[in-house]
Amino acid sequence: MPNYLNGFNKQGLIKWGGESSENFGMVVSAAPAFDKPIRKQTVYSVPGRNGSIIFQQDAFEDVERAYEVWIAEQTEEDSGGTPVSGTLPECIADFTAWLNSKPGYQELEDSFELDFFRLAYYSGGNNFTNQMMAVGHSTITFMCRPERFLKSAKTAVTVTNGTILNNPTKFTSKPLIHIEVSSPATIGITLGGNTINASVTDYINIDCDTMNAYRLATENKNSSISGSFPKMPPGANTVAITGSPSSVTIVPRYFTI
Repeated sequence: MPNYLNGFNKQGLIKWGGESSENFGMVVSAAPAFDKPIRKQTVYSVPGRNGSIIFQQDAFEDVERAYEVWIAEQTEEDSGGTPVSGTLPECIADFTAWLNSKPGYQELEDSFELDFFRLAYYSGGNNFTNQMMAVGHSTITFMCRPERFLKSAKTAVTVTNGTILNNPTKFTSKPLIHIEVSSPATIGITLGGNTINASVTDYINIDCDTMNAYRLATENKNSSISGSFPKMPPGANTVAITGSPSSVTIVPRYFTI
C-alpha cells in the first residue's frame, strides 16, 4: 500500500491534551495564521466631545487557532510500527474521537511555535474531504485562551525569602504557588506588591489565575487564605516569605500574546 503521507511536512504536528496528532496518521500541511486576541474593552462616544471614552480591561478575548490537516489510510509501516486503524474512515473516526473526548481547556502545542503552548478547547463540527477513500483533508479549529505560555515557565521553581524571579515578557503573569510545612503554620507570600497569607497544615496550592486554594484537586481551601493573590509584573520580582515553610515552589506561567 502506498504511503500517502510522503511529500507532506511530517514536522507539521500538533499535541493536544497530552496526545500527538501523529498517533492518528494526521499531519498539518501549512503553518497556521498568526491570529491575535482582541482586548476586552468598552468604547463610548460622547456627543460634543472629541474622541471616545475607553474602558479597557487587563484581559483579552479567546482567539482561534486553525490547522489545515491531512489524514491518509495507514499501514503498520506508515505508522512506524505503531498499530493504527487502517482505512480512511477508521483513521478519521479515531482522530475525531480524540478531539471530542477531551472536555474544556487542554494544553495545545504545535511544531510551528516550539517554545510556547496554549490552553485550548475543541468544539467540533469539521468535515473531511474524501479523495478516493485514501486521503482526507480538513481544517480543524481550536478556541484558545489569549495567552501563549512559555514552556520554560511551566516548571516549578523552588524559592526562598529574597529569591528574584525575572518575568521576560510584557505581561503580568498569575503564578501557581505550592507551600509545604512540617507542622501547622501561617505562611505569607508577597509577589508584585500583593501579599497572601495561608494557614497550612501540611501543604496547600494557591492558583493565582483561578483565584483558588486547594489541597487535593477536590479539597477546597479558600477558607484558609486571606489577602490578595500575588502577581508577577514584567521584570524582576522579589519573593518575600514570612513564617517557616519547609518548601515553597512557584510555577511562574510567563506568557505573551
